[in-house]
Parts: sequence; C-alpha cells; structure tokens
Amino acid sequence: MNIQEANGEYESLSPEERLKKLFQSHPSSEILVTSSFGSTSVVLLHMINKIQPGHPIYFIDTTFHFDETLDFKDRLIRQLDLNVINVKARSNKNKFTHDNKTWKYNPDLCCYINKVEPLDQIKKSFKFWISGLMAYQNENRKNIDIFQPKDELIKFHPLIDMSPSEVALYQLIHELPIHPLTGQGYSSIGCFNCTKKGAGRSGRWADMAKTECGLHA
Repeated sequence: MNIQEANGEYESLSPEERLKKLFQSHPSSEILVTSSFGSTSVVLLHMINKIQPGHPIYFIDTTFHFDETLDFKDRLIRQLDLNVINVKARSNKNKFTHDNKTWKYNPDLCCYINKVEPLDQIKKSFKFWISGLMAYQNENRKNIDIFQPKDELIKFHPLIDMSPSEVALYQLIHELPIHPLTGQGYSSIGCFNCTKKGAGRSGRWADMAKTECGLHA
C-alpha cells in the first residue's frame, strides 16, 4: 500500500465510509481491531458492528481496569452482540506488577508488561490495526494521519478527525450507552491506578511526563 496515496483517497470520506472501504478492499483476517472500552470507544465499536458484524474485538485486560469499565464492556457485548477476545499478560508478570506496584515507580514498564507485550504477540498475524484515536484528545494525536506505519503494521484511524461534538452527536443519534465514569468527571479512562478525574486526557498519568501507554506512541 502507498500510504500517502491512501491518506489522500480516504481523507474526504466519513469515518464510516473509511471503515467500509477498508473492509471491502482487504480480507477481514488481515484487520486487527482493539478497544479499551473507554469513554469514546462505543463509537468505533458501533460502526464495526454495523459494517462487519462478529469481527473480533481485542480487549487488553490489564487486571487494573475500573469495575465500571468491565461492566460497560459486558453491557456493550450484550447490546451490540460483540465478539470480544480478552488479552492478558502472562500471569507471573502481571502478578509482579501487582506485588511491586510497578505503576508507581515505573509506569512505562507496567504498561509494557500489561498492554504492549501481550498485544505484540497478536499483532504479528495482521496487516492493519484499526484504532479509535482522535486528534483532539492530546497533542501527540494532533497530527496523526488516517493511515500510519506502526512497526510491521499499518495503523488505521478512521475517527481521527471527529470532534467532541460529533462524537456526542453520534452517540445521541444511535442511542448508545455512555461509560458510567464520564458522568463522574472522567473524560479519559484507563487503569484505576493511573487515572484521575479531568478534562481531555489530563487525568491520565497526572503529574507525570507520560501521556501514552505505549500502544499508540
């Protein structure tokens, strides 16, 4: 794929049209979809469900998720009939991060053990990786393209240019459930040890230089 040409070709399309075109142009077996089941995840999940029902959705279970996130995930699985596959770190490594409280002393290592490394084993089987990143979420995401090389994969960001108001409107029109923590002041939701209330992604790794878990950096 010529990524520059593909970005130009997909730029004028809507997020849903971009997803349709990718699935029409490439075998679904080449396309990886992941979801954090966070505050805006339902938009991508709903679109995927409409365009390619039953397509596997990989959820990285760090074992540090809020109970509300796990309940939200279960609700969306039932409501949208999602095919969700849980991914976890090796039990001994995950246990180490619990016992060591690694998130306090080396949050990058904690993310690597519980997020990056487990997904690395799965990514090898795919050509494209669909992500629900949006440019408005932080400075790191501001200049991300629709297609972007990532290791041996091509990252695909169909929602990258959606605005907060467009996200809210999509959820309203399709009567989609809202993550229960957003009403409590959490705009971005990750692991409970590293997430606080705050606008945008200000509550993620607050008071640290860290802004990304490493999956999308």
